[in-house]
Amino acid sequence: MQGEPRVVFIDGFWVDVPVEGHLLLTKHQDKPGLVGRVGTLLGEHDVNISSMQVGRLHPRGEALMILTLDDDVPDAVRAKIRSFADITAVRTARLGNID
Repeated sequence: MQGEPRVVFIDGFWVDVPVEGHLLLTKHQDKPGLVGRVGTLLGEHDVNISSMQVGRLHPRGEALMILTLDDDVPDAVRAKIRSFADITAVRTARLGNID
């Protein structure tokens, strides 16, 4: 919505993400199937994706994916994502109001 804070640029990548919720960020090579593998793994562990943004420098080059999630990512799931070929970095963050 207009007037709400948004993340629009991270590490050289253009994105458009609300400043709220649990985030999962990955840097990876832009290859077919990689985004689907991450989504499938999250679904298998009952982690729901509420939004997704992918920024890339050029087709099949380096990319940044930001998933907004309903819950935090369990450590074991984060480790499994980190082990995927072509993923070079995995980070999580919690944005929004501090309770």
